[in-house]
Amino acid sequence: MVTAAAPDPNTTLEEFKLCVARRLQLEPASLYQKSLTLADVVVRSPVASNSIDLMEAVAGAMAELEIDDRIELPSITLQHTVDELIDEVRAQLLAAAQ
Repeated sequence: MVTAAAPDPNTTLEEFKLCVARRLQLEPASLYQKSLTLADVVVRSPVASNSIDLMEAVAGAMAELEIDDRIELPSITLQHTVDELIDEVRAQLLAAAQ
């Protein structure tokens, strides 16, 4: 039996970032270039009005990329930064690839 190689965590992370940005209707450059708080993201997003909307975008991206069975939804608050969210997802993807 031949098993398929696991997807590259870095490629998956970049796809995740694009998917979250699309779901929040924000340009990736504006979302990931600065260390925005998640509260700032909610203010800037035309579709996210609270933390639930934000986490639905993250969970939806995980489901769309079929990584929701390999990683957990990060436990974060609106005071966390986008960088912290991405770092947590990156760490989980790397751990799942081993």
